[in-house]
Amino acid sequence: MRHYEILRIRENGKIEVPLEWAYEVGLVKDAYFLVEIDTDLNEIHLERIALPGKELVEIELVVVKDKPGVLAKITGTLGKHKVNILFSEAEEMEQIGLGAIVAVVDVSRMDISKEELVAELQNIEEVMEVSLKEIE
Repeated sequence: MRHYEILRIRENGKIEVPLEWAYEVGLVKDAYFLVEIDTDLNEIHLERIALPGKELVEIELVVVKDKPGVLAKITGTLGKHKVNILFSEAEEMEQIGLGAIVAVVDVSRMDISKEELVAELQNIEEVMEVSLKEIE
């Protein structure tokens, strides 16, 4: 259900969402939201990524050989180690045959170390570069 309300911006860009709506969408302390800002359209979009209690990491596969089955290998590796994908985005790069993938994942139940995960992803033939960033 959609709700519409005119909200006034408080000091320093703070927005106060009515409490009953905040709870309905999981806008609670320590929840994680993806914020998408479009300055051309003057729009902001919030999307809940995770409720509290998760350990989030952003994995960036900077350059990947763009061919069928690569995404299956990557997600299979993550799934094998109990890494839950919460958000992902892939795009083709200007160089022919290359792509980039960014994923926000929950590693709270992962059965290997973060370093071991990066090493395993780098061992996938089509993956050329991997970076991992913890989300506070």
